[in-house]
Amino acid sequence: MAGLVGHGRAKYTTGTLLGTSRGRGWGGLLAERWSHAEGDLGEIRPRDTEIVVMLRGRAHVRRRGDGRLQHHDAVPGTVWLCPAGIPEDMIRIYGEIPETVHVYLPAAPLAATAARELDVDPDKIGLHYDGGFRDPLIEQIARAVHSEMVDPAPGGKMLVETLASALGVHILRRHSNLAPTSPAPPAARGALDAARLRRVTDFIEAHLGEELTVEALAGQACLSPFHFARAFKAATGSAPHRYLTDRRIGRARALVAEGRLPLAEIAEICGFSSQPHLTYWFKRIVGTTPGAYREGRG
Repeated sequence: MAGLVGHGRAKYTTGTLLGTSRGRGWGGLLAERWSHAEGDLGEIRPRDTEIVVMLRGRAHVRRRGDGRLQHHDAVPGTVWLCPAGIPEDMIRIYGEIPETVHVYLPAAPLAATAARELDVDPDKIGLHYDGGFRDPLIEQIARAVHSEMVDPAPGGKMLVETLASALGVHILRRHSNLAPTSPAPPAARGALDAARLRRVTDFIEAHLGEELTVEALAGQACLSPFHFARAFKAATGSAPHRYLTDRRIGRARALVAEGRLPLAEIAEICGFSSQPHLTYWFKRIVGTTPGAYREGRG
């Protein structure tokens, strides 16, 4: 995401960057995969909010931010929250951490989320500097982001944007000064009505080969991305990214069966990054390769 740079070696002096979402065109967040050796980390005042989830290993962590000292044992699923603007002047890792996921959320969109989704004044919200806790939803989102980094799906970009919106709402409700008297979750507005659902699905069909975003689909339905994702699933039984993947594979199946176009062109028409990407996901979902499917239909 433009403007998000992560902390890099300035903070993670003992770490090794294993992967990054930079350059993938993701909206709403930046994600990185790191391994961390034992030692002291660098001091930093973060510009963006960082959520770290440990995936593998065991370690002991001491850190101090905003004058608060924390120390705890860390296991897979342990979460650290580092809000934008809160300086960390001491972090030490005892032991090695083979893999973590670091998710960065920009401060300005978080403020917009507070105003739009929770109807509260962003200037009155302060995220907690907290660490060493477990949060099943944050862990689930981090693992989904990790999966998309190592095994990109046809609708993965849209999935990440949906997760970014859900993560922003969640940390504002559960890990800020709004908790434990935070507003109730935004009221469900029900399933999309037939007219709005048709607008959205027609838009998807007309732009299957393009980089579709949740923001664009939500605009067709005149909803915020957070509400749109829930209303769309209520209407179709599928999350937006899953529906998009199914439609891309459906269009690919039809074109492969026709036998007129080369597979590389079908991949481009249906929104796959390359012919191998089409082949991988076609076999994964349909159960056979495009070539074998074409021969069988022939």
